[in-house]
Amino acid sequence: MKKKIAFVSALLLALSVQTAEAAVKVTVLNPSKVSTKTGLVTLTVSGLPTEHGIYISQCMGIDKATKVPSACNPAKASKLWISNLAADQKMGAKPGKGKLTLKVDKYFKDGDCIHTKCIIYVTNDHNATDKTATQAIAFKFGGINLF
Repeated sequence: MKKKIAFVSALLLALSVQTAEAAVKVTVLNPSKVSTKTGLVTLTVSGLPTEHGIYISQCMGIDKATKVPSACNPAKASKLWISNLAADQKMGAKPGKGKLTLKVDKYFKDGDCIHTKCIIYVTNDHNATDKTATQAIAFKFGGINLF
């Protein structure tokens, strides 16, 4: 009986950890009204994992065949590393509290966000072994995109 209780307890603990991981939520506050002049996107993050962080990048829309973006903006201002771990913050990660700002470009190497679909792409950071935080959030510049 004790073995059954231990097994069920371990199973429930494993399921609760997976649920916590899947709870990462990035919200873009201005997804259809990004200024063509400033290119600033305002984000909030909730449910950030406690043992690692996330990456947020500007990318081209995801190709359904590959399930990953064909290109992402190489500019440093178009990428964020978000983590609440002190060690990560010492290496440049931003804390996941409050509003965050990401600079997106209308055009970048292999990217055109005026005439095609672009996304804010979210993944777990290099410390994670899973893909539970992966999100693709569409955005457009001031409502002018034609996709």
